[in-house]
Amino acid sequence: MIRRPLFAVAALLFAAWTAVAQSPLTAERVAELVATAGERFGVKGLAVSVVQNGEVLAETAYGERADGLPMTPATLCNIASCSKAFTAAAVALLVQEKKLDWDDLVVEHVPEFRMQDAWITEHMTVRDLLCHRCGLVTFAGDLLWYGSDYDDREVLRRMAKLPIVQRFREQFGYQNLMYMVAGLVVEKVSGQSWEDFVTERLLRPLHMETSRTSAQRLPAEAERATPHIDGVAVVDHEFVACKPAASIYSSVHELTAWMRMLVAGGRLGDQQLLSTESLLQMWRPHTALNTAGSGPDVADFRSYGMGWFLSLDHGNKVVEHDGGMPGFLSKVSLMPADGFAFAVLNNGNDGVVNEALKRALYAEHAGEDGMAMVERLAVIKKRIDGRHAAEVAAREAKHREGTSPSHPLADYAGKYEDEIYGPAAIELENGALHVVLLPSKRRLFGAMRHWHDDTFRVDFPDRFLPFALVTFDFTAGGDVAGFKVECPIADFDFGALDFRRGD
Repeated sequence: MIRRPLFAVAALLFAAWTAVAQSPLTAERVAELVATAGERFGVKGLAVSVVQNGEVLAETAYGERADGLPMTPATLCNIASCSKAFTAAAVALLVQEKKLDWDDLVVEHVPEFRMQDAWITEHMTVRDLLCHRCGLVTFAGDLLWYGSDYDDREVLRRMAKLPIVQRFREQFGYQNLMYMVAGLVVEKVSGQSWEDFVTERLLRPLHMETSRTSAQRLPAEAERATPHIDGVAVVDHEFVACKPAASIYSSVHELTAWMRMLVAGGRLGDQQLLSTESLLQMWRPHTALNTAGSGPDVADFRSYGMGWFLSLDHGNKVVEHDGGMPGFLSKVSLMPADGFAFAVLNNGNDGVVNEALKRALYAEHAGEDGMAMVERLAVIKKRIDGRHAAEVAAREAKHREGTSPSHPLADYAGKYEDEIYGPAAIELENGALHVVLLPSKRRLFGAMRHWHDDTFRVDFPDRFLPFALVTFDFTAGGDVAGFKVECPIADFDFGALDFRRGD
């Protein structure tokens, strides 16, 4: 038997005493934290629910879901990538029924699945799909589904050409497309669409009666939040492809059933929905994250399981996921060992407020001052906003006056094609050029204003995107050969697009 040093025993006794002495988190304190965060961060609407000791502690909301309409705990928001946990759970249900195995080869179930690398294609498993280690970089290929009319099958066909630039099963690359493929696996194995399977096997058993798997399934009378960017209402994104990655709509009220089931070891009431083994598989580290510069707790343990990020807080295992779509940000965070969990939904584009509430709630759970966390991150948010404004100003300052296009505007008009993404068109109308990326013609279009030389500025109607710069290149003979797009946003790799002239 190994005896603990006396100082270690004393530390344990002190920790035990403080755990007993601390005041438990209350519904009133949660409401106070949410209201303060809403005021400090100037959010449009915000809703939070908290599960403590496996039971619902609080459901509260702040602000508006739309102009003149209050946000409530029942308001439905796109939970975005928090949907991934439902897709992983759907796979787990099929594994529990022995219809599927985590380590089945993807091509056994989706024969048309292809990656650029043939060996990776042949060896990719269902597990690989769910833990972001496929060899693609973070967000690679997301322009194939964002605002586009491509369905899953067309995205699947086109993604086969995406370049593999990371080491398979070694490096983390956050991938929405692999969750789309996981949804196709669910469809092939179950005989149901991903939407029907998740609805019947997860939402209904959990009595998540108003939640839906996509915007298209929301009834007209649904208490639905309007997404906002910088306080301005924007058009909601309705997924055509890639729904298993990010398309579910839910409320903090209904997410309490999901969280209670998870922290209770997969059980809700008399119903064992997910087995202990399934949770162990989803919540064990599969892919290490690059957390250089983080604190020692995080740097050693932050990783991705299947459908969930894994980390430590105050020495306790945290299982969580964030989600973001234009005008919606979400967070679902669990501390399973303590039966503690919470969900945060907001209909704006400020993710710092979600993180502030996370830190505040975990601080309060540990007996610390959560309000200090809210105030601290509100100050940090001002710095972030300042840096962002400076970056925009620096980009604007690169504009050079006194230059002209090297060709008449008519020479730039024509049909173009990117090998992976697809077609684009540039037209000359009333003396001005207009561009449209045809697969996403509802979002990615706009007038082209001369910037300098052979570069033109485009302000897409999508407020989520910064202004784009379209730069043309030429053949050796001086003819227009194609163009590239600079649109600096972390969520999409516009720089990978290379449109070549086709007419």
